[in-house]
Amino acid sequence: MISKAAFFAFHIFVLVLLTLPSQASNAGQAGFDLPQPNGCYPIGTETVVLTDPHRSRDLLVTMWYPAVEDTSALAPYMDKKTADALAEEWKLQPDFQRLVRTHARLLAPIAVGNPFPVVLLEHGSSVVPAIYTVLAEGLASSGFIVVATNHPPDSLISVFPDGHELKFTPYWPAEADRRTQGVAMGKFADEVLVADVRFVLDQLQELNSHDHFWHAHLDLAKVGIVGHSMGGTTAALATKEESRILAGVNLDGSTYPGMNADIRPVPVHKPFLFLATEEHASGEARAREYIGSESNTYYVVVTGADHMSFTDAGLVSSRFTRDLKPDDSAFERALLTSILTRSLVQEFFAKYLKGTVAPDLDLIVRVDKK
Repeated sequence: MISKAAFFAFHIFVLVLLTLPSQASNAGQAGFDLPQPNGCYPIGTETVVLTDPHRSRDLLVTMWYPAVEDTSALAPYMDKKTADALAEEWKLQPDFQRLVRTHARLLAPIAVGNPFPVVLLEHGSSVVPAIYTVLAEGLASSGFIVVATNHPPDSLISVFPDGHELKFTPYWPAEADRRTQGVAMGKFADEVLVADVRFVLDQLQELNSHDHFWHAHLDLAKVGIVGHSMGGTTAALATKEESRILAGVNLDGSTYPGMNADIRPVPVHKPFLFLATEEHASGEARAREYIGSESNTYYVVVTGADHMSFTDAGLVSSRFTRDLKPDDSAFERALLTSILTRSLVQEFFAKYLKGTVAPDLDLIVRVDKK
């Protein structure tokens, strides 16, 4: 179980930077490759539109998966309309996305062999799934099929193949107090975002049964979920409520956003990993957001991280900021945290979806009884 003693400031993986090729000094306008995935598989990717007629709801879903070597085109980091919206929000250089090189190839053939475990990837509010590409590619290269849903109106923008787009719209009362807003956010997470998770799982079953490309490649008996910020809230609730999900990861999200003085513990009695910033971990209530088992609940505080450190944001912003020169030190810090995040999430899902060991996670992290 989580207790106030269960805070661990991570100082591991410092040596990672010594073994990674530095891209800090010559990225900028020359562009740069995202961190190299550390698994053994090449990566493929596809984006599809899933339509829920019962809720009159269309969802853009991007899938990264283990592939075979292929010569198809590398996937763009994101489409231009999405990049333009992100550039405006984050004050980035125009067309920055053209300078970011991914490692996934469009519609590369899926790797042969047994079906692969599935990891659902849930984005935070007012961002897009593409900013989790480092994590998604790492998981796919390690033998997971990653399924990232764009959830309007919580995402910054959803750009559909026919050209229409949906932009972020607040779904909480703007003039209400913080607690009332938090209740509205929690209601949205439970009634809309978790419902989207269930719908996507249903559609994955259909794809696995009837789609020519995906047939029999998804191991839907081994499903995990990882989310950041509001997506972390979604991951916690979905892990608790959805029997098809075996394990969950929350990257610095709350139980009910905004309810800082009124945390409602979520009884997640399944394997669960919480990566948090020092700011998030401060305060007695923060240590009690989740209730789980001592043997499989992990609560990790990442020293020096900020809320967006668990995404690609630091890598992108440090290279392509509009107003300042590229920041090499910020790039190196962002690289370290993104590699750390990817490594721990991969280990966690490998342990609970594949039955392998998690040496770094189990060596460093201990959770005391409450």
